[in-house]
Amino acid sequence: MEIEDGVIRNLCFDKKRVIPGWCLLISDNNEEYLIRKNNFMVGLKQYRVNRKIYQASISLSEFSISGLEMEKEIKKKSEKSYLGVAIGLPLSNLVRDFIPQNWLWGKSNLPIDMLEGTINLFFFWLALVICLSVVSYWRKNRLKKELEKRGGSLKRIGKGYAITPLIITQKILKWW
Repeated sequence: MEIEDGVIRNLCFDKKRVIPGWCLLISDNNEEYLIRKNNFMVGLKQYRVNRKIYQASISLSEFSISGLEMEKEIKKKSEKSYLGVAIGLPLSNLVRDFIPQNWLWGKSNLPIDMLEGTINLFFFWLALVICLSVVSYWRKNRLKKELEKRGGSLKRIGKGYAITPLIITQKILKWW
């Protein structure tokens, strides 16, 4: 795939919630590409992560929302999120008291044993990778179902990476 200049936008089918894990690249020649954002690795400065790029059989520009519009929606929702924090803090203490700690983190490693610590870390990372892959699979199937409801399909066309990071700019990006 060649370099494409364009505008990155988020997808929002119901104008209430953004579809997580995906963004829409609308190129200068009005080609639309879906970029899968939920990889296991995050690009850090000089390390570029190839992301999977898809194309839908229907136009998705009518379902796109800009970064500025999304910020306004998030600010509206964040005003109501203090209730979650007020409930979550006391609830976390209760959960900590009732669930044994070794269920979450493995056996205690208090005379320090390198093998036991390595095994605990291995199971932690294994559980994390499994959770992330299940979430990624669920997000992809959710997008496929939304597209099928609208009479479209999803086709993978390759891999690419952003020349300019997504965090720095929301307006114009170049993709390989």
